[in-house]
Amino acid sequence: MEEKRIEIIGIDHGWSNMKTVSSIFTSGVKEITTEPALFDNVVEFEGKYFKVGGKRLEVKDTKVTDENYYILTLASIGRELNRRRLRRANLFLSVGLPLTRFGAEKKGFIDYLMKKKEINFKFENIKYSVCIERVSVFPQCYAAVADRLGSFRREVLVVDIGSWTIDIMPISNQKPDIEQCVTIPQGLITYCNSGNQFIRQYDRR
Repeated sequence: MEEKRIEIIGIDHGWSNMKTVSSIFTSGVKEITTEPALFDNVVEFEGKYFKVGGKRLEVKDTKVTDENYYILTLASIGRELNRRRLRRANLFLSVGLPLTRFGAEKKGFIDYLMKKKEINFKFENIKYSVCIERVSVFPQCYAAVADRLGSFRREVLVVDIGSWTIDIMPISNQKPDIEQCVTIPQGLITYCNSGNQFIRQYDRR
């Protein structure tokens, strides 16, 4: 019996950008009411058309409240499969969540991404048929250093600065100190917005 081939695709579902090993694009989704003339960055799913990229989505409490991040996931899958010259595939999705929200949001994120096992969609007018075999969620900050913990000194502080959150993870004796981990609900975009506001106020003087 031939063993089933599984394609592993890692996806970073950022509030600012979607990222895979080979691509990055803005976390933006806009539904198109009619068939578009051009199909660049267009996902066709269940009879609807969605333009991805462009204007960034507004930040919400979670990413599973609507279909936007599902469509962004399909676009990410399409980009990766096209790079691998595949049109059909069995998939293992590897995704991440902030450290301190990991336990509370893990199950909901897995259920969200696995709500359909068999998926047919088009990305940039190319048809893809995929089967989601498994979704694994990893803590974002930890995943970035998990393969190099053995080379760390006795005490190390790992900081993952994102667009909307900052994860801080102390490493003690080459192990994460979970009780001291912190997720700060601010990131590069919030700090830039605060800086721009200060500059505008200063210019009015």
